[in-house]
Amino acid sequence: MGRLSERATRVARKTVERLGARATGAETFARAGVRALPELVGADLTTLSVCALRSGKRRVTGSPERALSAADIACFDRFFFAHPLVRFHTENPGGGTHRISDSLPDRAFRRTALYAEYYRRIGVAYAVAVPLYVDRETLVSFVLNRTGRDFDARERELLEAVRGPLAQIYRQARALDHARATVARYRAWFEAEGWSEVEVDAQCRIRRADRRALALLDIAVPGAGLRPGATLPAALVAWLTRSAGRSPAGAARSLTAGARVVVLRAMPAFDGGGWLLHVGERPGTPDSPGMAGAPLSAREREVLDWVAAGKTDAQAAAILGISARTVQKHLEHVYVKLGVEGRTAAVMRARAGR
Repeated sequence: MGRLSERATRVARKTVERLGARATGAETFARAGVRALPELVGADLTTLSVCALRSGKRRVTGSPERALSAADIACFDRFFFAHPLVRFHTENPGGGTHRISDSLPDRAFRRTALYAEYYRRIGVAYAVAVPLYVDRETLVSFVLNRTGRDFDARERELLEAVRGPLAQIYRQARALDHARATVARYRAWFEAEGWSEVEVDAQCRIRRADRRALALLDIAVPGAGLRPGATLPAALVAWLTRSAGRSPAGAARSLTAGARVVVLRAMPAFDGGGWLLHVGERPGTPDSPGMAGAPLSAREREVLDWVAAGKTDAQAAAILGISARTVQKHLEHVYVKLGVEGRTAAVMRARAGR
């Protein structure tokens, strides 16, 4: 870490390590940072500011002990585009850690409306910004504020030393948030389409599975007695072993049990130590015996009508006076009869047939 003393380097490294360990997302990173950085150089008020450069607004995370009020933030926003730190970092994206006094002498700064209406209001006189991310639309910085004295050159150097690692942790935290949101959207999609999930470990033992997935597997592999902790049947283990070298999109397999066809799609688990199996059902061939192509019963039509109205399984069950599990069974029959794999497709097929 450059010209810092051995002790300062050690303290800076511990600060970065502590923040990295606590940053499970952008919000936890922000909360941990506003507590850790004042311990590094000392500050009366520290925030993580996410500035929207087009609108001139900012979102602020501060310590609960001294959080900025909505009125404080609104006051700052009135001077957003004239603020020395905002102007410096938008004009110099690679400018690094910067104090107000690096752009404007203290005496001149105290004559500004920004100081009179905002900084005097919140009770501080000096500020230094540690930018983590900047592009044409967004500026993200830790901002440390003081009352009694300005940040000296050694403190600025110390903050600059941790800026690069903190910027990397921030990017990783944002990536984690994005990954979680993507997974949540994906789960919502495949649940709406009638898929269920089974997670297995590297030895093909079931880590977790929902009831419908286990029920479908029991139909496809009768007598296997599958449950959490059990190992998949040898045929499925062999299939997963053969699939291991395939693309990240995974592999698919169909298992026929009379008129029912259970479909399995396999993807490597996110941690790389097992598999995610998505289990669904599609109708058998047209000439196979069973329900494919059969008309919906009155109760199945009722269930589908309430689903089309946006009701959940539990809500439809309450309206019809039956259990949520019974609703799910009716929907499973509806999927087979309409030749679809999920509730959204079933509603669209039913509407098209009216």
